Amino acid sequence: MRILLVIALGLMMTLCGYAGAQPPPIRIVFWHSLAGKPGFAINKITHDFNQSQHKYKVINMYKGDYNTTLTELIAAYRAHKQPAMSQVLEIGTATMMAAKPAIVPVYQVMQQGGYQHFNRRVFLPAIGLYYSNAKGQMMAMPLNASSPVLYYNKTIFKKAGLNPNHPPATWPELAKDGRKIIKAGYHCAYTSTWLSWIQLEEFSAWNNIPFTTQANGFAGVNKVKALYDNSLVLKQITALTKWEKSGIFQYGGRGDNAQTLFTSGHCAMFTQSSGSRGSLLSSVQFAMGMAPMPYWPKIKNTPQNSIIGGASIWVMRGYSPKVYRGVAAFFHYLMRPKVQAFWQKETGYMVVTKAAYKASLQSGYYQRNPGSDVAIKELTNKPPTANSRGIRLGNYLQIRMVNDTALEAAFSHQMTPKQALRYAEKHANHLLARFAEMTGTSS
Repeated sequence: MRILLVIALGLMMTLCGYAGAQPPPIRIVFWHSLAGKPGFAINKITHDFNQSQHKYKVINMYKGDYNTTLTELIAAYRAHKQPAMSQVLEIGTATMMAAKPAIVPVYQVMQQGGYQHFNRRVFLPAIGLYYSNAKGQMMAMPLNASSPVLYYNKTIFKKAGLNPNHPPATWPELAKDGRKIIKAGYHCAYTSTWLSWIQLEEFSAWNNIPFTTQANGFAGVNKVKALYDNSLVLKQITALTKWEKSGIFQYGGRGDNAQTLFTSGHCAMFTQSSGSRGSLLSSVQFAMGMAPMPYWPKIKNTPQNSIIGGASIWVMRGYSPKVYRGVAAFFHYLMRPKVQAFWQKETGYMVVTKAAYKASLQSGYYQRNPGSDVAIKELTNKPPTANSRGIRLGNYLQIRMVNDTALEAAFSHQMTPKQALRYAEKHANHLLARFAEMTGTSS
């Protein structure tokens, strides 16, 4: 009898244990392209989200650089093996928006998840506008938002007799300071990463001139034409090629290859994404300053505002409502001011919501970390215009590659600046026409 009683009690405890056990969390796969400090930060955020509740578990998967991730995402969708969420660089926005059968708009995910107050107005204006459709509905969740800024070596400034707290505000001032830096014995005053992004796209927005027709692609993909073969862009590229001969400017390669010219102390100044601030602070061996992008004086109403760089998170079709409720919960968690503050501190990327920006201001974060708000000030410098809302083009990745090729030819003196811009426009227009044909909007 005692044995039977023990067995019965054990069985009851086992059954009670099973009855009270929680079901395993719903897995939500997230592909991203974040390495280094941003990779650490997103892993910490998802870990903390997973620990904050027990219904969902976000599984991070690093897939390589932006181009690799987008390529694999397209292939995975065709094979019906797509993740629930994927990070996509900002120049892939038009491509993702055109892939309506493959995505679930974020505004729908959030509404169905019970977050009825979610809309583009909770984000900083330039960010909310960029990732929303013509009706103002958010299509993607902003993640790592950035803007190009001017980083400079305060130690070199001092040795060249320049004020380390007074970086150049205009291009003529940069050239003037550059001559003093060269005279002080240095071989490079200024370089730039991401030349197509910074010297063509952001340059156009900062000076409030159109990059393409159709409001930089926001008004539609039909009959979009490149417009950067113009006098102001020509002036910029001509100046850079001229300064290259005297050492004021040095071409450092495509992408962010030029960053090593700055971190090594070879170049005194360079333009790079604000999202690099965290990694730069931990790697340079000198006092570093940050300032807004230079602009050309005597141009009416300049500077305007910068346009958003970085990437966003897109939700892929093919999952259950339970998974999408988990995605909505994760996005709601990402938007918390404390989470945004952690992301900003660890990476250098800016906060994306108005509430997070207000909280950072009130906490004194920007006062304690000089330069950390430069990108936000650039992005919100003035209300966005049709020229500075952003750039939303089809085949954008290929267009950037064409523009990189053209600029590289100009800096290697294989083409004149005018020839390079003409070459870039011609091939960009071909790619834009092809995208219109593929989406069935050409006429």
